Amino acid sequence: MPFLLLTVLLLSGSCGKNDTPDSPGNNDEEIKQNLVLLEETTGQIEKALSAGDPATFLGFVSPDYEKYYKDAVQANATKLVQFADVFKTRKLLTCDGYYAVYEVQYNGKKYEITMILDDEGKWKLKDL
Repeated sequence: MPFLLLTVLLLSGSCGKNDTPDSPGNNDEEIKQNLVLLEETTGQIEKALSAGDPATFLGFVSPDYEKYYKDAVQANATKLVQFADVFKTRKLLTCDGYYAVYEVQYNGKKYEITMILDDEGKWKLKDL
């Protein structure tokens, strides 16, 4: 957990006053495109969760981290719809165009979900 906190603190400076998800720096079109793709991807994740589709949802998990979540997701496929409601509460905390941290709320508590941009230019869930 300290490592994650340190990562968040370091990355929080990367989306400065002029480099927010709504208005990335004028000279960084790639980051702007990555942020648009991030929003599209999170919408698709929400749809997969709402449909209760574990296979599609797992397709959005980074292969490096899928091994940690696959069994739990498949064993609890009926709860994906409930997780969709949690995922809908997401709020983007920080993003540098390649690494994003969202905050979600469940039962009055806040949790973080991280996503990374893979080598193929696709956003993948890392930690949930």
